[in-house]
Amino acid sequence: MCAGGRFDLSPAPLYRFPIDSRCTAVESSPAHISLMASDSVPSLWALSLKKASHMLDDPSRRPALVTQIDKQPPTEIPRGVTLPAVLQQRIERAIYPEDLHDLLAFDIPDVAGALKTAHVLERCSGHWKMIKAFIPLVFIHQLTPNATRPLMLSADSLPTTSAFDELPLTIAIYSTFGHLLSHRGTSLELQRAANGAYRIGNKVFRVVPLDELPADHPYRSTYTDSDPVIRYEAWLFPSFTAFLMWMLLKWWSDHEGVGEKEVLRAFTDHHDPRSQRLVTAGEIPEQLGITADYRRDGRDLNTADPIDCRHVIVSGFRPTDTIAVYLWVGLGKIGLWTTESAAAGASASLDERFPVSMPRWLSVLKRFDLESDVIDRRSVLV
Repeated sequence: MCAGGRFDLSPAPLYRFPIDSRCTAVESSPAHISLMASDSVPSLWALSLKKASHMLDDPSRRPALVTQIDKQPPTEIPRGVTLPAVLQQRIERAIYPEDLHDLLAFDIPDVAGALKTAHVLERCSGHWKMIKAFIPLVFIHQLTPNATRPLMLSADSLPTTSAFDELPLTIAIYSTFGHLLSHRGTSLELQRAANGAYRIGNKVFRVVPLDELPADHPYRSTYTDSDPVIRYEAWLFPSFTAFLMWMLLKWWSDHEGVGEKEVLRAFTDHHDPRSQRLVTAGEIPEQLGITADYRRDGRDLNTADPIDCRHVIVSGFRPTDTIAVYLWVGLGKIGLWTTESAAAGASASLDERFPVSMPRWLSVLKRFDLESDVIDRRSVLV
């Protein structure tokens, strides 16, 4: 079979494995990807990807499986398609629906690495949405000092297969690339902490099981095992992905050169139904922005007066965004934040100074009828 080359996942009409004369070029357009169904793979691949990945993670079993892979003749592959091409299609079939091409790339040195990569991508299918929004913000906030976009993940350094059984899926997904991130010299790799908790940087957090939440707690209705509620000190988050966004915007956004700043702050009536809707409404369409919620409850899930807060991120989460723009809402305040550099001096209007950010802030404020309350009753901070 083909051996000794690297899988090329760059966008191209053909993917080739130029390793020996038996390798076959296979079209990898989305239309073709669906032609290679998993049940067409021969005897070795009748084993599930999960089982084979577990074997590759086990030092005592890996050599035997690799030997079996190396000995499998290409004649066992239907229609003359080589074994690497089968895996190539599985990887592409997992990447295309998630739109990950601009964000992630994989360094896959051999068939064993391709098998593990395919398993990770297929195992995480359908769970990339908020993690995918997090990655562009990582680059804008310069948390990747030793990496370029797309993030290059080595198949050899992917988490073990058992990690995807033991961890909530969004936490497992973060662990695939967290080791590439750092903030002011501190690694942001996911690590285990005491008593079942986890650590990222110097922040220790834990998963809150569903049965710990009171019956009337608002986070029960959106709870998922794959993206569970998170406790960090006095703060509670409805999901791990919301916690990640909060960590980035609150703690990891101050790299020199990023230029993130609060441009404007306005005070609103905390009991005003418009402000309450902005903090709690689930009606913000994705083309307008994405939300990341949290509450401060003083570690008391039954507290009668929690403080609910929200980030409404209107730029920075799309692959094409080059600046981060968001609103922070809570405690009777609305703050407008951006990494956009001012295009004019302090005497100019905000529209002139921040021509990209202002329309995006206003699109959210207008939706909740808060434009005049914020723009006319505000303190400009820069």
